[in-house]
Order: sequence, then C-alpha cells, then structure tokens
Amino acid sequence: VSPEMKADFLPSIIKQGTYNHHLYSLGQFDSGLGIYANKQYLREAGVRIPTIANPWTLTEFNDVLAKLKNVPGVKYPLDLKMKTSGEWFTYGFSPFVESFGGDLINRSNYQSANGVLNGPDTVAAMTWFQGLFRHGYSNPWPAGDIDFTSGKSALSWVGHWVYPDYRKVLGDNLLVLPAPNLGKGAKTGMGSWNWGITSSCKTPDAAWKVLNFILSPNEIARMTNANGAVPARKSAIAQSELYAPKGPLHVFVQQLQMGIAEPRPITPAYPTITSAFAEAVVNIAAGSDVKEELDKAVQKIDQDIKDNQGYPTRQ
Repeated sequence: VSPEMKADFLPSIIKQGTYNHHLYSLGQFDSGLGIYANKQYLREAGVRIPTIANPWTLTEFNDVLAKLKNVPGVKYPLDLKMKTSGEWFTYGFSPFVESFGGDLINRSNYQSANGVLNGPDTVAAMTWFQGLFRHGYSNPWPAGDIDFTSGKSALSWVGHWVYPDYRKVLGDNLLVLPAPNLGKGAKTGMGSWNWGITSSCKTPDAAWKVLNFILSPNEIARMTNANGAVPARKSAIAQSELYAPKGPLHVFVQQLQMGIAEPRPITPAYPTITSAFAEAVVNIAAGSDVKEELDKAVQKIDQDIKDNQGYPTRQ
C-alpha cells in the first residue's frame, strides 16, 4: 500500500485494520452510529438540535428524553433496536460505555477486562442504560422493528444502514444527529468487512491486484452506492451524494474523521468479549444487578485470555 493510497483512506479504516503495529486489512466501506430524529417531535418538545461541535450532553440528553416522553403520540422516546440481537448489542451500546469513560477491556495490553468492564465508569454507563428502560424512555422488548417509523419513538439510535427506509417514511421530517457526549466525549462505532491476504496465499501478487482494483475509488463508489455504507476513501466520499460535505449522512464521515468513532477491541479475544457483553446487556435491560452482570462478563473474558496464554503475538 503506497503512502498516497494509505493517506486517502479514512483514519478509522487504517485503525481497525492494524494489529500489533502492522496493517493487515483494508475495507471498501466503514460504518457509524447516530441519532435519527423526528423533526416534528423535537419541535413540539422544544429541544435544541445538536451539532457535531456541540452534541447533547448527558444532562441535556436526559432532559430531551423526559420532554419527548410528554409529546402526544410518543410512547418510547428512544428506539434502541432491541429487537436486533447479537453483535448489535456490542456495536450499538459499547459507545455509551466509552462515552462515560469505560471500556470493554484494558486496551493497554488486552490482558484483562477486570477493573475496566466492571469499573466505576462502565457501571455508571450501564446503570444509566438500564434507567432508559426503567423510566419508560426505551422499549426493552419491542414486538417489531417499527417504533420509529410508526411514530411511537421520536429518536432512533442506529447506524447508517437504516437511512433509506427512514427517509422513505419520514421524508423531510427526518434528521440525522451526532452521537451524544455522555461525559468523556461523544463516541460512536466503526468497522465493517475488510479484505486481507493470508500468509499462506500462494499467489500474493495476483491477490493484491484484485484488492488494489476493488479498493480503487471508482469500485468503492460503486459498492457504497449499492449498499449505502460510508465510503472508505476520501476521494470516493467526495463523489458520494449521501456522504459528501453537503450530503444528508456527512455526520457519519465527520465522526469517523474526528476520532469520535472507536474500533472494537483489536484482539483475538473479541468473540468472547462481544458475546459476554451482549449477554450482560440483555440481563441488565431485564433489570438484573449491573455490577454483578459486568463481573460475570469479566470472568468469561479473562478466563478466555488465560486459556489462550494471553494471545501472544509474534514479534
């Protein structure tokens, strides 16, 4: 990968493809989270429209939810896509943890989640998260996935991929807002499918020719026009109707460029991390003790790391 080509990629693509100081993979597209909003409901509640430079704070976000709860037609102010499961729970809700100052694991050496995933900041984040359901701001067990489009919810915390469906229903009444700052800076997710060449590949030069082609700006533009994702290269973003500076989804690009997006933990222990955290999310949403659930997740993660001798890397 030439320096010029590397510089054209979003910093988030480089970050998520790097392991142990080496770049192993590149993607055609990235992802992100934001708050989709019903403009009419926000107007009726009299709340401020946040910007990337001035997002909602924790106090303000709580106040917004309380006001929206009283708007006629709104049953649950914030749709959290709880009907979705699995990886969504980690991708979607770990940014809340990170915005409180917590994390899923100690990233200094990736050897333990203890004191981090069950530390005071993460406990505070997940206690607030549990409160969203206790206060009736979010529906923990929706029957379907249409609370926002049907008007039962005023806000929807989800990724770029829902824009076509939301736009079709809400039209000009749809707003796409940045992630809130819950205390330690706004945070959002990143990451998607990446391409790499294995060490056992018998024809690496031919494989690189294929990758070089599909990672070209024109091919990235073709792919992202089809799937609606954030183009991985700046030159492709400039061509995009959705993501260029005046496009309706440019906020996702800004979050990826400004360091607001956080990669999922870059460790072979990640499958255990995400399954343990997702299980904790389900139980916390159901009302279980927050600290106990996080302690259980830590135990599973640390045991996996221990069982694999800390996942040593070749120097």
